[in-house]
Amino acid sequence: MFTVILCVFCLFVSTAQCKVHYAQNFDNLKEGDADGQDGWAMGPPADDETATTITSDVKHGDTGKSMQVDPKQVVIRDFNPIIKSGIHFLSLWFRYELRDLTDDKLFIYIGEEIREWAGGPVCYIGGNSGDPNKVTVYNGPTATPVGEDIKLGEWQHFFAVIDVDKQTLDVYVDDELVADDFGWRNPGNHAGIGWLMLGFDRGQAGTIGYYDDIVFGEGDVLIPEAVQPAGKLATTWGRLRMVN
Repeated sequence: MFTVILCVFCLFVSTAQCKVHYAQNFDNLKEGDADGQDGWAMGPPADDETATTITSDVKHGDTGKSMQVDPKQVVIRDFNPIIKSGIHFLSLWFRYELRDLTDDKLFIYIGEEIREWAGGPVCYIGGNSGDPNKVTVYNGPTATPVGEDIKLGEWQHFFAVIDVDKQTLDVYVDDELVADDFGWRNPGNHAGIGWLMLGFDRGQAGTIGYYDDIVFGEGDVLIPEAVQPAGKLATTWGRLRMVN
């Protein structure tokens, strides 16, 4: 439903070229293990014994489900065909709770074919030893804490504009630009977008994270700060604007 809403909106924006590669708000998935649902799977390096969980206990908005992540749980989703050029965006909502250790990091990894921790665009939410309270974005090989402190126990919006040709990314958190023209962590092994990996790197019992309302598409669409979670994407995507 929300994929249709997004594309219909783009028809009214003459300068927009809209193509949604993948969208998921988890509402229609079964509660329980995410492995095997809608293309999400465990696999190298996401090879822990348990995968992430689809749950209705916590969600972004008034109804629906989200993806819950406990320590050391990881899932990955492949994209076919691999994206080799152009400008693309990744939009998602995250919620980070009960952070009490510096190695507990919720993460967002993107890579081409090789599945490895040193991916292309790489972002951590918490857990970086430089500043465990921040979102951390890799600028080349350097992990760089950016922006304001994470709001524990609250939904926050993550938005990345990914330039595949230049192998750079811009990152917004809650509509604030926190990383401008950062380089990919490992451009030698990753010259395109072939997979998205979500989960917790290390961590201990009691730390929990959530993802919701994922949209991966072509262009540089940005959700304004004024957008609220009520009604989820049926309302949210009706209030998009374009970034020039």
